[in-house]
Amino acid sequence: MAELKAIEEKLREEKNTLVEMARAIYKNPEPGGKEFFAADLITGYLEEKGFKVWRGIGGLKTAFMASYGNEGFHIGYCSEYDALPEIGHGCGHNLIGIAGVAAGVALAASLNDMPGQVSIIGTPNEEDEGAKVYLVKAGVFDHVDAAMMFHPGCSNCYHVESLACRDYRFVFKGHSVHASTEPWEGRNALDGVIQTFNSINALRQHLKDDVRIHGIISEGGLAPNVIPDRAAADFIIRARDSYYLQEVVEKVVACARGAEAATGTTLEVTESGHPYDAMISNKTMADIFAESLRETGYNLESPHGTGLDSMDMGNVSRVTPSIHPMVAITNQWIPGHTHEFSTLCNSDEAYHIMLNVGQAMAITGHKILKDRELQKTILKEFSESIKSSF
Repeated sequence: MAELKAIEEKLREEKNTLVEMARAIYKNPEPGGKEFFAADLITGYLEEKGFKVWRGIGGLKTAFMASYGNEGFHIGYCSEYDALPEIGHGCGHNLIGIAGVAAGVALAASLNDMPGQVSIIGTPNEEDEGAKVYLVKAGVFDHVDAAMMFHPGCSNCYHVESLACRDYRFVFKGHSVHASTEPWEGRNALDGVIQTFNSINALRQHLKDDVRIHGIISEGGLAPNVIPDRAAADFIIRARDSYYLQEVVEKVVACARGAEAATGTTLEVTESGHPYDAMISNKTMADIFAESLRETGYNLESPHGTGLDSMDMGNVSRVTPSIHPMVAITNQWIPGHTHEFSTLCNSDEAYHIMLNVGQAMAITGHKILKDRELQKTILKEFSESIKSSF
């Protein structure tokens, strides 16, 4: 097809520029919310390619939307570009960001007079607060009819799901006294934290297998000879089902309340403002992506499986049909969020696969735009999935 040939030719034409952009983002790692170099680099390029760009969308300085095309079915590609502290791009966001750009530019080149709109949506700060949560709340995805992105890894999984996720901080306040001379006058805030951990550990036996509860003591006192009057713990609580997650959350908070009563301290409970929903992967779209990726010549086989994580793309999947496929950039087991994986994300092979994925996402978008019956199938599956998830 001439349109698919246009996608291939556009990416061949832009190959060096796209790789250099990904490499530049890799060499200039920026923490979430401060990705000014990456955002400026990408938006400047997209403006040169004829996209209309809106910067600072959703009240986030490094978020953006770049759109091309006319009225019709609207395809959105999510672009991430934040880095990890110290490790840099150990999660491959330099690849994720530019794969989305490549897909959008290539799909735009294939539109001609075909009805449809393509957007690249810059979604910063995925590693910390998850900007997509705020962008969803701001209505950025309300008029996007299908959204997609990819994630590099050591395994291939095109129908990716995730765990719903909520973050809590428990701050215990007690009374500080000398730990040796009059400990009976004190109220040990650290004991409240430790009792919370013990109670949660006892709770685990009575939870479903998909539940994950993990936490740290973020404040534990200042000196061993002083009864701590303040201590804090941060917990992340995850489960497949958002309703069951709420039940688990209530039990975890009850553990902390019990520790408060047992230690005579007072407890402050704070939830973060960016809970992650479980990902609802659109099977129809995922199957088309898998087929399209094979059409690009990608044939890397990996023997490794993948576990369940939490992602802010889950929130997007609740408002529009979405996919978040995992694509292997190696057949070796190299864990993400490590210096080793970061090095891999700056390799020629990784950049080659990034372009394969960008091409596959563009082909996927084109197949959807040209087929109204396929659009209806995708939207019907989305509607049914949303109903069954509540």
